Amino acid sequence: MSDDERSMSDVEESEEETPLTAKDLKDKGNEYFKQASYRTAIEWYTKALDAQPEEADIVPIYSNRAAALLNMNKFADAVSDCDRAIAMDPKFTKAYLRKGRALWKLCDFDAAKASYEEVLKRQAGNADASKDLEGLKRDMEYHKLAKAAYERGDMRMAKVQLNRIFEHCYGSRDIILLKAKCMLTSEPEVASRDLRDVLMTNPQDVEVLTLRGTALLHTGPAGASTASQHFKQALDFDPDYTPAAKAFKAVRKYETFKAAANDLYKARKYEEAEAKYTDVINLHPDNKRLNSVIYNNRAAARKELKKYEEAEQDCTLALQGDERFVKAYVRRSRIREDMEKWDDALRDMEAAAELDDDYDSEVRACKKRAKMAKRKNWYKILNVAKDATEKEIKKAYFAASKEWHPDKHQSGTDEEKDKAEAKFKEIGEAYAILGDSQKRRKYDMGIIDGESDHPAQENPFAGMGGFGGMGGMGGGHPFFSGMGGGGGRQHFNFSF
Repeated sequence: MSDDERSMSDVEESEEETPLTAKDLKDKGNEYFKQASYRTAIEWYTKALDAQPEEADIVPIYSNRAAALLNMNKFADAVSDCDRAIAMDPKFTKAYLRKGRALWKLCDFDAAKASYEEVLKRQAGNADASKDLEGLKRDMEYHKLAKAAYERGDMRMAKVQLNRIFEHCYGSRDIILLKAKCMLTSEPEVASRDLRDVLMTNPQDVEVLTLRGTALLHTGPAGASTASQHFKQALDFDPDYTPAAKAFKAVRKYETFKAAANDLYKARKYEEAEAKYTDVINLHPDNKRLNSVIYNNRAAARKELKKYEEAEQDCTLALQGDERFVKAYVRRSRIREDMEKWDDALRDMEAAAELDDDYDSEVRACKKRAKMAKRKNWYKILNVAKDATEKEIKKAYFAASKEWHPDKHQSGTDEEKDKAEAKFKEIGEAYAILGDSQKRRKYDMGIIDGESDHPAQENPFAGMGGFGGMGGMGGGHPFFSGMGGGGGRQHFNFSF
């Protein structure tokens, strides 16, 4: 055996021959406490209690272990140790003081107040107890104000008051739960994190499981699945817990309705899809983040139904739920183009590009479309869609020309006659572009700006013997010729 091994053996034998007393073990605990090694201090205090100390030493050991437990944030255990010390020596003021602090951390205000008052009853003017009691009374008032604000629905003010007392009451389950309820809609991620910490203490707390599931649901669609798991877990622990049962049923219904609405949209049943998306929204009407995707999807259905104003509003609601929702910016941009709100449409597409540079090319395209839109809109003049067929364009041209032919307005005022002539001319210009497939294609591409050289077109009124006060129809413009009347006003000679 080496010298080191022999020396070590001698030490072990020495330790076995002279075991540490309860007082020695307590002193070891005190040493570690001074070093802020509270966990190790607790272990030595526990060994001291197991060593059957003298009755006079038991009370200080319990009190010292309570102090270490306080620093480990094990407040309930600290209260238990203080109660043991007080039971053995009702005059031991340190135990009352430490008990008051542990109860304050747990937000048990009345019990904490009673403990501090016991200290002052036995030691009038105790500076620590007086100072703590003053702070405790302030927190009691803040707590009262927080509860009142919460009950009237003022979550912001309730949170302000709770933050004031949280420095001293961060060990209180009830305070953490109340604060989480205040942040469900405004800061659900923070609420979820705080409630997770509570669950680490008691994973079977059904109220906390349900509340955390609700917080996760408020983080948006991605949190719905995890929320559902929380509700189900709560029901596994307590099948009769009604809040969890209602929440679980609602989130399952949400998933089912959303899938059904999406299927209807894919099947191009837009009216039915719109109604089903509305049903989904009504399941959680106050959950803006969860409904952000649903609002955006309903906007898509409403766009197809040409309900542009309602579709635009849905996109706005989607962005209120998630201000970084790229698809909502893109969709609202395209809807606003349909509404000819070109500047707004461009701003939306630029916002999308700031969040996702894949949309840079869309910004350029949007700018081009906005520029093109500032030309005369020949489609709008003929009241046809951009994808109208040649036959539809010709039919619209015929109807518009008939409506605004100057001879129909000869009995009107000069202003009315001027308007009819201008409209009639504009209709002819529109047809000169849209009635020619090559020019129409160039117009759609923005290659030409929409000016017309009025080429001759087929006369849709050929063979008619007259129209009101008109004479025969000759050639010149794509419409009527040989009009009579009109006094000194311009005469038109049109052919098709």
